[in-house]
Amino acid sequence: MSQNNDFESAFQAGVATKLVMDTIHGVDHALVPPGCELKSLEHLLPAPTRIREHPQFSDIDGFADYVEEFKQEGSRVFVDDDKHRFVTVFDFHAPESPAWCDHSASIQMNLAPEWERFTVFDSKAMAPKQFAEFLEDNVAYIDEDASGMSAADLLTMAQTFKINIKGNVEVEETLSRGLRKMVIQDDSTLRGQTKEGRELEFPEKLFFRLRIFKNHKTYPIEVYLRTRTSQESVAFMIKIPDSEGLLEEAFDKVIEDVREETGLKVLKGSFSGPSHRR
Repeated sequence: MSQNNDFESAFQAGVATKLVMDTIHGVDHALVPPGCELKSLEHLLPAPTRIREHPQFSDIDGFADYVEEFKQEGSRVFVDDDKHRFVTVFDFHAPESPAWCDHSASIQMNLAPEWERFTVFDSKAMAPKQFAEFLEDNVAYIDEDASGMSAADLLTMAQTFKINIKGNVEVEETLSRGLRKMVIQDDSTLRGQTKEGRELEFPEKLFFRLRIFKNHKTYPIEVYLRTRTSQESVAFMIKIPDSEGLLEEAFDKVIEDVREETGLKVLKGSFSGPSHRR
């Protein structure tokens, strides 16, 4: 009997409670008891009153197409140099006209796998077999015109080479100090054999064209080729001059492409709005 009375009391209290409705900027709102929380009824409309989305793209073309469709006055592109990330905010603030910044799109530029593989060998001594394997993995990226020889010849040379040891070794002693100094004059040459059987010296520089960022253009990479020879062995080493500078230059090219493709101002800096938090 007590349970029936409790239900009846609750039912009567609900009947007696008046639902307060109001319209705010064309959207119905309800004051919902018992805490009297103001709730929007926008989700009951046929369509939302504004876009609250944040799609993410993996290539500049798709990103630019979406920007072209939704850009408006005040739209801006923010680029985070450290994270290599672009965010376009469509409903951004215009002078004398603040906005909600609820609609945006982003693109994350990731490093290309070939660039990451390539930089692993920077300044790393390689035995002949390792060097040949390095060339095999990167033969498709060799710039033959700049290098002055074909990729096939360069690979064959790495697999079949000869060392001609020349030079003098002198030892100087300073008795008063008990010191000994060794002076080595090395005129050794390292030659490889091409597919046609011709012998050529290895070049001082190699030239490649490869992507630094995924889904972007190739970039010219110039590396120095160094060899260390002895009567027993030879070691190869490539040196990328200022790899961090190359990375920065390549990303500047990405920024130029985004600016050109979107037609929007590209501002260096990060943006975190209601729809952009990760």
